[in-house]
Amino acid sequence: MGKIVSVGVADVPYKFHQDEVKVFASQFFSRGRDDIGRMINVFDNSMIETRHFALPKEWFYKSHGFVERNEEYVKNACSLSTQAIQNCMYKIDAKLSDFDHIIFVSSTGVATPTIDALLVNEFKLDPHIKRTPIWGLGCAGGAVGLSRALEYTHAFPRSAVLVIALEICSLAFHENDYSKSNIIAISLFSDGGACALVAGREHRLFNSASVNLIDSLSTIYYDSLDVMGWEVVDNGFKAIFSKDIPMIVRKYVRPNIEELLDKHKIKLSDIKHYVVHPGGLKVISEYEEALGLPNGTFTYSRRVLSEHGNMSSATILYVLNEFIEDGKYEKGDYGLMSALGPGFSSELVLFKVT
Repeated sequence: MGKIVSVGVADVPYKFHQDEVKVFASQFFSRGRDDIGRMINVFDNSMIETRHFALPKEWFYKSHGFVERNEEYVKNACSLSTQAIQNCMYKIDAKLSDFDHIIFVSSTGVATPTIDALLVNEFKLDPHIKRTPIWGLGCAGGAVGLSRALEYTHAFPRSAVLVIALEICSLAFHENDYSKSNIIAISLFSDGGACALVAGREHRLFNSASVNLIDSLSTIYYDSLDVMGWEVVDNGFKAIFSKDIPMIVRKYVRPNIEELLDKHKIKLSDIKHYVVHPGGLKVISEYEEALGLPNGTFTYSRRVLSEHGNMSSATILYVLNEFIEDGKYEKGDYGLMSALGPGFSSELVLFKVT
């Protein structure tokens, strides 16, 4: 058992309106695709109004190799993670000594030593702190990080875990890639960093929190490895998407959720709150339809998608932050977190307001 004590998000420096990115992308790709006028309409159907990038627009007009892209990843990963940690700690006046384990989740760059080791040096944390860097989970990563924190605080109830999810998705935009996947990526993804502090039941901060993590369920669907992921190319990572993602949501999400709920003798109608990763407008709509919910039910997911775009693993923590900050919940309410990622995989986290 663990409780989410606080959530903090980073202030990503460069804010762009979707129309502005659309014009940029149209100029970017007009020389390579005759049908760019039709393809670029994906920007208008995204429900995204603004997004945030770690780098200025001018950076994207130039060619960059893998080394340069990854250097930008490490630099910005440290900066945005630092902001998110400070935000998270400040909200509850917590101390850096209040957590003894860092789970660092990311998929948009590589670093050895890992980013969490760099943060230990930056904040001069306990040199004996436990670290669990997790790479390659994509959009499911934030939910997976919370699942692992739940398990750790159950095993070690005096402990608290800092879960960090950090992505610089814009580093996967490529100026000479005229594929549909790259155009969709540029229309949808953005950069973000967030963290959550999860405390065990014997930790001093446990009783100050209200979001009690009950259980989680991890699922990987056979024969779906090509649905989402990275293709490693000479100048970095290239996004892989399948048009089948909404269909997978329609087919598998509800049975997955009911499997977790049945374990605790909870009905789907008992779930009052949904903290869902907004992979895109179609994915959100398919979630709502699959669960028999009115279109527009996932208010927080839609708000984050509109204001930030898809930040991969960090996004669900932004949605969680909106849910907690809004405070429109009552004691005893059940809620569910859900995210999908490469594999193709699902991560669910059941929680209760206490």
